[in-house]
Amino acid sequence: MHHRRTIICFGILSVFLFSPGKASAEQQDLLRRTLEFKGVERTYYVHLPSGYEAEKIYWPLVTVHGGGGNGSTHFLAKDIRSVVDEMDLDAIVVSPSFSNEDMQSSRFPALGEGAFLQAILEDLHAQYKLHPKILLTGYSRGGQFSHRFAYSYPALVKAVAPFAAGTWTTPDGKLLIETFGMVDIPDKFLSNPDNVHRVPERLNTLFTPRVAGVAGIPALPQARDIPFLIMCGSLDTRFEIARHYAKSLETQGYKVTTGWPRTPHGSRDKEEYKTEFKKYGQRAVEFFIDITSVEQ
Repeated sequence: MHHRRTIICFGILSVFLFSPGKASAEQQDLLRRTLEFKGVERTYYVHLPSGYEAEKIYWPLVTVHGGGGNGSTHFLAKDIRSVVDEMDLDAIVVSPSFSNEDMQSSRFPALGEGAFLQAILEDLHAQYKLHPKILLTGYSRGGQFSHRFAYSYPALVKAVAPFAAGTWTTPDGKLLIETFGMVDIPDKFLSNPDNVHRVPERLNTLFTPRVAGVAGIPALPQARDIPFLIMCGSLDTRFEIARHYAKSLETQGYKVTTGWPRTPHGSRDKEEYKTEFKKYGQRAVEFFIDITSVEQ
């Protein structure tokens, strides 16, 4: 598949090409890249590690933003870029800008953004030397996307760290919904308009045939080989379903690590929570280092 590519140094209005050897300081900045996907120009961002070498093989570390965010500014991506450099993880950090108009496509990869991420990976492999599998993380809606992508594309995922999701699909195809709990048959539940008022209002858009058909897609058997790091704030309204989800993974034979920082869902700029929010990026990178340092 051919994609039209543009590479732009973030904050600098110049297009440049990579040269062999060490990256220049300019190349180590956040890069804005575009590709044509289904006839539309789409954007993602790339951060090269300090000391980038063109002939070295790196891990693609994909971090997915939450609702209303984008690939350049969401807090988890910014923190991970910093921690990757501090901890010397050999990773190129990749941050897609997913649709904020069609939020379901980035909650449920089967509805569109899963294919977009695959196009990004194809684009990246044409430009860099990369391991065949990705390290994948995301916060909020990004947490919803990342765990479901790992289920459906286990051959592409080395490890996954989904955080603070408003819904989770368990490996056996049940649905966990914030403040509501477990839904045994997602298709039936989401097809019944009488259930709309049983969930938070901002999740009412789940109740469509389009979503009902994909919300309960179970994990492929190979997904059990993927290590998971589950984190959610202990002050978050999503805390209970995150704990329930982690337990469901453990019960079904997955390798699971958990972390429960003292955070609400938002309020990241409040002094009392800043240090706790930093734990998401820190723990994610530590987790990925542990996984990649051992050949499996």
